[in-house]
Amino acid sequence: MGVDEDDLLRAALSAWADQTRELLQWLELQGDAVGKTRTTKQVMALGSVRTHMVMSLKALRYSES
Repeated sequence: MGVDEDDLLRAALSAWADQTRELLQWLELQGDAVGKTRTTKQVMALGSVRTHMVMSLKALRYSES
């Protein structure tokens, strides 16, 4: 019995979403400390990455409804 491709995709997306939420939570807990060891450009890039992670989680949620 093989695993359905759709089931594999769902499992991978679920794992990705869990890891993304964990990373977002970690970033939130770090607060301003994240910027203490990084350049201004790095902090701005991290903010952009964070924004894209949030948007991608929302897109995933909408695609599942």
